[in-house]
Amino acid sequence: MGLVETNHKTNHKGGEDMRKTAFIALAFMVAIGVAAVFAPEAPAADTVKIGYNAPLSGPSAAWGLPGLDGTSIWVDKVNAAGGLKVGDKNYKIEIVKYDDEGDGAKGLLGCKKLVLEDKVVAMLMLGGPDTPAVQPFLTSEKVMSFTLIASDISPDRPYLMDVTDNFPTYHLLHIQHIAETHPKAKRAAIVSQDDEIGVAAIAWSEAGFKANDIEVVYKKPFAMDTTDFAPLITAVLATKPDIISMGAAYPEFQALICEQAFTQGWRGIITSACWDFAAILAKVPKTFMEGAVSGFPDFDDPKLTPKHNEFWKTWRSRYPDHSFSEIVWEYMGALEVWAYGAQKAGSVESEKVFNTLKASLSVPHSFGPGVWWGKEVFGQANLLVPTWPITEIHNGKPAIVAWKNLGDWMKDQKNSKILFDTLKAWNIKTYQ
Repeated sequence: MGLVETNHKTNHKGGEDMRKTAFIALAFMVAIGVAAVFAPEAPAADTVKIGYNAPLSGPSAAWGLPGLDGTSIWVDKVNAAGGLKVGDKNYKIEIVKYDDEGDGAKGLLGCKKLVLEDKVVAMLMLGGPDTPAVQPFLTSEKVMSFTLIASDISPDRPYLMDVTDNFPTYHLLHIQHIAETHPKAKRAAIVSQDDEIGVAAIAWSEAGFKANDIEVVYKKPFAMDTTDFAPLITAVLATKPDIISMGAAYPEFQALICEQAFTQGWRGIITSACWDFAAILAKVPKTFMEGAVSGFPDFDDPKLTPKHNEFWKTWRSRYPDHSFSEIVWEYMGALEVWAYGAQKAGSVESEKVFNTLKASLSVPHSFGPGVWWGKEVFGQANLLVPTWPITEIHNGKPAIVAWKNLGDWMKDQKNSKILFDTLKAWNIKTYQ
């Protein structure tokens, strides 16, 4: 499939050492990208603006609002050091935010305001339902944009990239881990909402279960206006699942799904694209979520790098009342990739940064060196893929228990065929 393999292996001591070495090297590279190349002795001559067009209110706000925490930490660090050194200039960074409320029409208004009035050179977005509305404009303006939804990528959106989240591809890896660690679990239900994000999660999750000979006993998307999950979960539990995947259910849905599964007496293995753990644990005891599988560690995890741990300490001291989720760092992670591309290009001009990033055989990702992938699936190789962490909930907190690589999964021809057949069955276009 064209994905470069990495050397990350967790079942051998040597592999673990190599992974740690790669992490340290990555941390050093990123540190250079956002610290050492600043020139604090020379004041920044210009300000470069980055747009933040994401839901800051509404049902998907938990997938937009926390990202401002991470970006503020990154921007403050850059600006305090004198700015970002690009070519022979220093640039102060300014984030210009707009609340699109997860709505396409509002997202388009935000993009036009940020590009035409504020003159941003790149756009940070959640993606998903608003992507069809905003991308024609961003493409016509040749403004590079970053989504957290890889399935947004398509040939008619050439400047759209996913450089952090890897959704929905990592569902394949989460499920592979479950199959390896729970071989007796043979029945799975997938519970996610009926929108672009939810359906993509269901399709990729179904492919993951099929590849591991786990029967999918429930997969019907639920309506976006669902508020009473009792009947839905009653129907799900009637199929007797060993595993419940919440796909990419929005945070407020996750808490209600878990509450009903617990209340109705189900006990089994839970997996999801990501968690809003504070919301879930407000509804169920943490013992109910013990062993639940996802792919997003807290950044104080000892298996991450000192740079991750340092970020965690800064975030926790600055926002002691906020809960951590993957959203806290993902928009910031896109900023780091943008900064890497700008410095390598010697320019902040959007198209030059984009072309430089795409010409790079490897680009630093928060979880290690990443490579570009996705042409056969999305029509553009605009997804930056690292080796991905697998986490389990231990005592109410995610902990890294393994590392898996999409390239390894796709090399198995049986897996590849299952994936493409399943996506086709869900009327999801691919580009084989």
